[in-house]
Amino acid sequence: MLEPEQHTETARKPSKLTSGYVLYALLAVVPLLLAWAVWRWQQPAAVAFAATPVKVAVATVSNRPLVSYVQAIGELEAVQEVSVPAEIGGRIVELPIESGQRVSRGQILVRLNDAPQRGQLLRLQGQLDNTRTRLERMKQLIGANAISREALDNAQAQYTAARGAVQELIAEIEQRTIRAPFAGTLGIRKVHLGQYVNAGDTLINLLGNQGLYVNFSVPEQVASRFTPASTLQIELDALPGQPLTAVLNSIDPFLDRSRTLSLQARLQNPPDSALPRMFARVRLPLPLPANTLSVPETAVTYSAYGEDVYVVNPSLTPTVRRVSVKTGERRDGRVVISQGVAAGDQVVICGQIKLSDGASIEPVLHSALSVDAGAGE
Repeated sequence: MLEPEQHTETARKPSKLTSGYVLYALLAVVPLLLAWAVWRWQQPAAVAFAATPVKVAVATVSNRPLVSYVQAIGELEAVQEVSVPAEIGGRIVELPIESGQRVSRGQILVRLNDAPQRGQLLRLQGQLDNTRTRLERMKQLIGANAISREALDNAQAQYTAARGAVQELIAEIEQRTIRAPFAGTLGIRKVHLGQYVNAGDTLINLLGNQGLYVNFSVPEQVASRFTPASTLQIELDALPGQPLTAVLNSIDPFLDRSRTLSLQARLQNPPDSALPRMFARVRLPLPLPANTLSVPETAVTYSAYGEDVYVVNPSLTPTVRRVSVKTGERRDGRVVISQGVAAGDQVVICGQIKLSDGASIEPVLHSALSVDAGAGE
């Protein structure tokens, strides 16, 4: 049987043997690693990975003519429009009209009962005849000095009073016959035959056929842009797709308390479907200078530093650079650029989300042309 010390010595021998094998292995591998490193260092550098160009749509910065607009909101008003009232109370005995009927000037609309007044008129006309005859007799007698001058004056006064009473009653009878003040189209009839009306009651509305006004207001800052006879563009919300024109005919000489100026223009050849009190959008065109630069609105991007566009650097492998710009008027899908680009520059109008400053691009010209053409329609 082995002693304890001999057993420990025997157990240590394999451990020393293993350590020797590891040492020999490392000594063999290290030269190989050094040789591989030298060989790798001597090889040419690998070509860097080239990023794929980003496909984008581009458009050319244009200096084509542009038009700016001063805009306002207005309302249509008829040149001739009235709510026909009863001037005197009475019962309707004649109603020769229908709703929506076209009438001429002076045409009878409503007749109120005037029988008592006509009977009274006959009595007053008899009195007038008597005073006239008496006055003529007095004139003959005064020539023969048969009466005093005072008697003649009294006869003249009686005749004048009788004639005034007759004329007053004729006027009242005329008031009981309501006529159209101008030619036009009637609205919905508000009364019926046999109905009693009071003075001031509306009988019917009448719309003339002389055209329409558009009334609108503008802030004092742009009031000077409007001059008499200015041509305006009108759009009615109720009649989309039917552009109209109007000529400015009146400018209020006073500003109201909200610092706005009231103006009125007359529509040119309004359609029959255009009606008073329709909502109207008013635009005054103001051509911009001929050298004004513009790009499609989609070319402008926004960041914490302001507004930018990506300008194309032309070359065999085009790249882009991000340029800060100053924008102005926006109209018909285009935006005016007053600073940052030049006429003829190409800018990216679609695909900016994948771009960064200096990125390679692949311009897609047909998309740019279609977008640009669409913006100019």
